[in-house]
Amino acid sequence: AFSCGLSAQAMGHNAIVFLTSDGAVWGYEGSANGIATPGFPPLTQLIQQYSEVGGRILLCSVCHRTCSLGGPDTEPSARRLAGAENGGFATILELAIDGISITF
Repeated sequence: AFSCGLSAQAMGHNAIVFLTSDGAVWGYEGSANGIATPGFPPLTQLIQQYSEVGGRILLCSVCHRTCSLGGPDTEPSARRLAGAENGGFATILELAIDGISITF
């Protein structure tokens, strides 16, 4: 997702990465340390580059608490990435109306 977002930004398009389900964990500092996929830069580097070029990060308003870092009644103990915002499916639908959305 971050690689795709970087490509979109490089092409002059706005990009928003919506982190949902277990992927919401990537919206917190230190969560991507040591994570790399063959053929891609380390995830920490992708996230940093994506943020530096103005890419937005939305954390699922439910998933960021229930899928990755605790439970529905607890706040995650890790600090959220600078600039990461909460958003839900209504936020994503609003952003996608009359626009283009790519999900994977």
